[in-house]
Amino acid sequence: MRIAVVASLCIVMLAACQQSSNTSVTRIRANGVDTLHSRTTVDNGVASFACIASSSGQCHYLVLDARCAKDKDCAYPPLHRLAVAVGRTEQMAGLPAGFQHCVSAVQKEQCHRE
Repeated sequence: MRIAVVASLCIVMLAACQQSSNTSVTRIRANGVDTLHSRTTVDNGVASFACIASSSGQCHYLVLDARCAKDKDCAYPPLHRLAVAVGRTEQMAGLPAGFQHCVSAVQKEQCHRE
């Protein structure tokens, strides 16, 4: 009986260890109004890009190689570019572990701030 209980607990713990979730929120306000508000969540290998508010009506995302830093130019081209309308969420599976991303109210070629 004890062995069955211990085995069951191990299976439950293993399942819990395999699930992972990571959320990133970007919010920029001007004069008390959101000019950009985005939430990106990676859950079990599926990335969700949610555009909550944007002065342009769209959130523009660059999905970058894990070797890139968001604050400077990268030698590797973006893995994906996507524009998500305010109030919408786009999902993407199969991104490499450790990928980076940035979001802007306008389309950009690189993530660094100008």
